[in-house]
Amino acid sequence: MACLSRIPTPAQTANTSSNLSAIGQNTLLSLDSNGHLANLVQAGNWETIKNCLESALPLTVWFNLTVFDENMHVLNPYSVSNAGVISTNIVSVNYVCASETSSYHLYVLRLQLSEVGPL
Repeated sequence: MACLSRIPTPAQTANTSSNLSAIGQNTLLSLDSNGHLANLVQAGNWETIKNCLESALPLTVWFNLTVFDENMHVLNPYSVSNAGVISTNIVSVNYVCASETSSYHLYVLRLQLSEVGPL
């Protein structure tokens, strides 16, 4: 029954395709409340980040997350994604967050989003 609550309605699907940038930015902002996202990045907890994104984004949205340090070196050793690329219409959202520990680190998160088209 819980799975049924995640099935998007047609209105949600239309809204998602026109606002992917806003959805991506809002998702990253909400996941980073109280430094949560930065702490997960610092710990290298990529599977939890993937699970958080899967829970926060609509089922009709493909995502791929790449995390960079302040020198733009990629930090995640493997793809943080929910599938392979399914569309050529991809929106990228960059988000900067910082760790709250004494060893202050900046991270740049690049979230790529695309809407799953009709099958």
